[in-house]
Amino acid sequence: MKYILLIICLCGLFSFTVEAKGRPTVITAEISGYLRDKVHFDFLEKEGINMEFPYKDGQLMEFSVELDDITTMILNTFIEVYLQPGDSIHVKVTYNGRSYDKVEFSGTPAAVAVNSKLHEKELLQRERGYKTNIPAMLVTLVDAKKFHEATLMEWKDEVEILNQVKDQIDPRVYNMVLSGIEGTLLTNLITYPYASSSYHKKKLEDCMTPDYWTALDGYKLRDDEASLRSRAYMCLLAPYKEYVRGKEAHAAGKEYKPADSLEEQYRDFVSFYDGKLRDTALFVFLYDSIAANKDFDVIEKLVKDYLKKYNKVKEYKKILNQVMQ
Repeated sequence: MKYILLIICLCGLFSFTVEAKGRPTVITAEISGYLRDKVHFDFLEKEGINMEFPYKDGQLMEFSVELDDITTMILNTFIEVYLQPGDSIHVKVTYNGRSYDKVEFSGTPAAVAVNSKLHEKELLQRERGYKTNIPAMLVTLVDAKKFHEATLMEWKDEVEILNQVKDQIDPRVYNMVLSGIEGTLLTNLITYPYASSSYHKKKLEDCMTPDYWTALDGYKLRDDEASLRSRAYMCLLAPYKEYVRGKEAHAAGKEYKPADSLEEQYRDFVSFYDGKLRDTALFVFLYDSIAANKDFDVIEKLVKDYLKKYNKVKEYKKILNQVMQ
């Protein structure tokens, strides 16, 4: 369980940096009622283009960036905006105290469609009191069994919201947004019973619903490039593997014991996944192991093996070479 939580915590650190295609994306924003001094625009998949403005009520902020692909922009930590090269988006945010009260989008029709639905799903979570942050759930004593049922409902409803604009947006944008939804919700579905058992000092079986081991029956991981561009989906691969291994042990009436050593964990990823999913899962595992300051000599050996046998995405190789220096 510690391994799963480590993957979740560290996965958000890396970003992709590739050559831009030269198509400017224009972002404008108006914010009112904000209590802080600065307005932040952070881009997850692209380095070096984050922006920061001093806050002035109602002031128009405008800038353009060169994007190479679909990119997630985070406005003031909590407002998520998906953008493509060439998009033009205007975001109008009204705050009420520390949280935003209203978000409106205008601009490129496809960008408006998908981001309006993203905001709609956020409002749904807020209305239901659904939390996606595991530490917050633990300290507020969220019951694991109730959370399981709530997550299944949230998954169904959020996908339905996104599907309302499926025909209006690029299929790659759809897949990346869908993967962001599933990466977050399915990771929570898989890991929260273990986290609750440990933190709340309960027996694991008391934190699992009868359908825990069947909840993902029929679910198939996607390996298209857009889905695997989603950080949340990339970070789902490790807990999903542990879930399936645990399910296999449960069906055999045995207790599942995760691999202890880095070499054993690496070999398990190799045997469990293949193709693009294996490439991505190994990259995340190795990146997280480096970030956690684990045995460098062992990691170096594993990185060499990965690059020689399994690496397909050049950007993964570039990132690992950078962090290994």
